[in-house]
Amino acid sequence: MHLKKQVILAPHTYFKLGGPADYFVEVKTRQELIDAVLYAQNHSLPYFVLGGGSNILVTDKGYRGLVIKNQTQSLSLSQTGATAASGVPINRLITYTINHSLAGLEDFLGLPGTVGGAIYNNSHHLGDLIGNHVSEVELLTQSGEVKIVPAQDLNFLYDYSRLHVSKEVLLSATFKLVKGNKEELMIKSQQAVQRRAKTQPLGNPSSGCIFKNITLSQAKQINTPNHTLSAGYLIDSSGLKGTRVGGAVVSTIHANFIINDGTAKSQDVLDLIEIIKVKIKKTYGVDLIEEVFLIGEK
Repeated sequence: MHLKKQVILAPHTYFKLGGPADYFVEVKTRQELIDAVLYAQNHSLPYFVLGGGSNILVTDKGYRGLVIKNQTQSLSLSQTGATAASGVPINRLITYTINHSLAGLEDFLGLPGTVGGAIYNNSHHLGDLIGNHVSEVELLTQSGEVKIVPAQDLNFLYDYSRLHVSKEVLLSATFKLVKGNKEELMIKSQQAVQRRAKTQPLGNPSSGCIFKNITLSQAKQINTPNHTLSAGYLIDSSGLKGTRVGGAVVSTIHANFIINDGTAKSQDVLDLIEIIKVKIKKTYGVDLIEEVFLIGEK
């Protein structure tokens, strides 16, 4: 295993932000991923498995421990669908299933990150959750055991799976799919991409949505239009689009995105997040909860 020292993490994230990892290793096979995790455990090193780098903000000080860059890439078909290694970009998996005329994931095309990240946080699009399409996963437990776990045992919820608390490492996932028409699936998937392009600032460095949507009970309490749950609506209606701290700016296209104009520091983003939370609390009495994960030393 080839460990590198003091590797800057910014180029490995969608935000293009973040300081150095004490140690950094790239893994390309299932066994290399297992070996890297066990190495960290055996040497009492804190570790973080990094996929595509979406939905995270690495601090300016970086990460005190081992960052494992997951580039596992295996893909295969089974009788019930498709199995993908956790390092496979989610868009590669979706394209693969469409090319094999398998339906179920086409609406997720354009989702950032990897299979591992999508399952860890149960990624969503237009009300559909990725967990709805998973049949089983292969996990590496903290005791070093490899287990096959059915999807219902992952406790999938909005922006949540049991991996948040169990600290198990996803090795692969099997998705339940059905036969479909390839041309129709391609059209549907491109419509999903076009929706994202119209509503999200895709050309700028950003982690994706910064905050989770609010609950239905909160939406009813503050009487949002049509009881929308959108955190972006609250931010937009509070006049925060375009608000800036240093090089971090609230997107004028989608208010739940903070973009890096190329000069930002991670602290700029954190300060802007705090400004937004204070304003929404004052305006609506709602405590916004971050969807983005903060990684590293504060």
